[in-house]
Amino acid sequence: MPTKTTKPETNEAVTGVLKSMQDMMSVTPVIAPQVEQFWNAQDRLLSEAEEYSRQWFQRRHEAARTALEAARETTQDDRIDSTKAMQAMAEWQRHSVERMVDDAREWFEMVSRCAKYVSETEADAIGESMEAASKVAGRSKN
Repeated sequence: MPTKTTKPETNEAVTGVLKSMQDMMSVTPVIAPQVEQFWNAQDRLLSEAEEYSRQWFQRRHEAARTALEAARETTQDDRIDSTKAMQAMAEWQRHSVERMVDDAREWFEMVSRCAKYVSETEADAIGESMEAASKVAGRSKN
């Protein structure tokens, strides 16, 4: 049975990868605050989007419910009153426009909160990274 031999190129490649990993691990204290900030921001943005979506769906359910009520109101008699139907439709549309305005307002508020949070925490993370870099640089001089 032939024995396996390791090619010199393979050893050099593995050594190169390990060296790269070692170099990368040595800067971990420097990038750790930014990595943590990134994932905290992701969690915060997901929570904000979830809350916005919940309220958006509530408004869509209300739109469907009130559309059904308007349809029932206009078709409850054997004879359809076109004036009554137009009034019911106009009322439903007025409330739908209000819902869409709420959608837009809440969307812009959510985006503003997210942008503010990300920018503030990114600035903090950069400051922490700079402090860590100074410490790492100080240790490497010794």
